[in-house]
Amino acid sequence: MSYRVQRAEKRAARILDFTAALKDIDKMIQSKKTKFVSGPHGLQARRALAIRSHLRLVVKNGRFSIDASMRAAESHGFAAKWGGRNLRSWTRNWTRNCALPHSLRGQHAKVYTLLSDPTVAAELRAYVRSNKWAMNPDKLRQFSKNELIPDVADKYLRHLVREEMPRGLKKYMDVELFPRIHLQVGRGISLSTARCWLRWEGFRFISHKKGLYFDGHDRPDVLSYRQNEFLPTMKCHKPGLVHYSVGNVETELAIQPQNYVERRLVLCAHDEMTAQAHDTNEKSWVLEDQHALRKKGVGRGLHKSDVICSTFGWLKDASQTLEYGKNYEGYWTGELFVKQVTFLLPFLAYKVIY
Repeated sequence: MSYRVQRAEKRAARILDFTAALKDIDKMIQSKKTKFVSGPHGLQARRALAIRSHLRLVVKNGRFSIDASMRAAESHGFAAKWGGRNLRSWTRNWTRNCALPHSLRGQHAKVYTLLSDPTVAAELRAYVRSNKWAMNPDKLRQFSKNELIPDVADKYLRHLVREEMPRGLKKYMDVELFPRIHLQVGRGISLSTARCWLRWEGFRFISHKKGLYFDGHDRPDVLSYRQNEFLPTMKCHKPGLVHYSVGNVETELAIQPQNYVERRLVLCAHDEMTAQAHDTNEKSWVLEDQHALRKKGVGRGLHKSDVICSTFGWLKDASQTLEYGKNYEGYWTGELFVKQVTFLLPFLAYKVIY
């Protein structure tokens, strides 16, 4: 078989492969289930469109692969030569494996940092989480207890994050930590490096907030417990729960039990709410900017913790009300919730038996 015939057969086989690859990438791009990294306008989506253009120029327009790749790369914002060379590599990978190229950002070799040393990282973490770096301990105490007015507190927070903590950290690293671990550093670390390390440890430069609230629902350990323990356990208990018909809570559904040994389970939902004395609507109808006078503060507040039983409804006797505040009854804590549940258990047992 002559060389020309062999080359023609290889080109025909390549065209068949490109045709199948073009159909696959058309389906993938048009599918609503496809999710590109960084969205439909990200780098991976642009590369996918460039691969499709390259395949179309070869299959439908009859152009050679090199010429088609250069034209397709340039039309999608890549360099003609270097982008065309990369595009041919992406097309080969798609034709063989049906896999889109992934960005190598963040995967290259990094310069060694001192935080990679476990000893340095542990010492740094222990020092930063203490208050030894404070240049003015008394002012730091006032700031921690919210005894500063908002403007002064915000100004001090900026000075704290930008000046005191980085300078204190730099001095500690240069004078104490490096000599202790026998590490010789010429000029020590700069203030910008100290700020980077503070961000590494979770510190943020934010505005002062007088009232702090930590949700915690999105913490990794909370999510892991919810997905791996709580939800599977509730799914196991679901067949034993008491069910009612939709729209008619008085009619209980007759469900055949799995066995007659285990007792039926009753779902009790718990919820909390707070209300302030000066609560009102945020918006109101106003004539010619004649606003009604309102109190500056929110006023005294009430915290209410209630339980709703799927069988008996609102358990009024188990309700707990707290006039919260520093100078009143304090704040709702986990210990108070445990006391409420402890009081609730005998009440539920009485209701179920009688």
